[in-house]
Amino acid sequence: MEATSTTAIVAYQGVSADEAEIFRYVLSQLPGFRTVTIGTALGQVAGPGGVQLIDATFDQVNAPQVVAVPGGVGTDRHPEIAAWLRRVSPRWLLASSTGSTLLAAAGLLDDATAVTHWLAGPLLEHYGAHPSAEPLVVDGRIITCSGGPTAFRAALVVAGHYGGAELIAGITAGAATARQERVRPEHRSLWARIGGAVRGQHSAPPEPTPLDRALDDLDPLDLGVITPFGDRRTDER
Repeated sequence: MEATSTTAIVAYQGVSADEAEIFRYVLSQLPGFRTVTIGTALGQVAGPGGVQLIDATFDQVNAPQVVAVPGGVGTDRHPEIAAWLRRVSPRWLLASSTGSTLLAAAGLLDDATAVTHWLAGPLLEHYGAHPSAEPLVVDGRIITCSGGPTAFRAALVVAGHYGGAELIAGITAGAATARQERVRPEHRSLWARIGGAVRGQHSAPPEPTPLDRALDDLDPLDLGVITPFGDRRTDER
């Protein structure tokens, strides 16, 4: 695997900051990868939970190995993103919450079973896919999840592919350590960057972040299930 392998986190006006940050936290730790936030133009886009900074355009990224599509508002109404997704054909394609409706709108989920936000099932069916009641579905190279904490689990599937159980353990341990550290005032700004803003006075306990909820949702028994120990290819492209 070359050191120039790319992970692209898709951002657009209306994107969920929580899901984007969870994908970024896990996927930026893939060995030998660079992680970019990609969109139609450089600059900032806002959505539920905060702002994302786009540092690469779709024209600049032509062969990513990993692409993550967070959910958000009006996710399926981005034909320019759908066209790019059809063109690049990454090794791994992840979508959380309503992000799967964009995959379906792009024609990438025809007659497939996928996960979406519980309110977006009819929209997924409109584009020819079948909504699943499961929180996470791995269908070949495409991984869909219900959003929020399950985005952490979905990203760990990819992490297990490139680094096995050791990488998964390191990522989850790092997130748990960061959760412990963020209660210290001097560490709150660091945690805010990877998990959401900390509100209130310094004397008040920090509110749970998206990564907190992801860790709480992650059953240790799941780790052996989501790690493809027998399939750790790293030279697909």
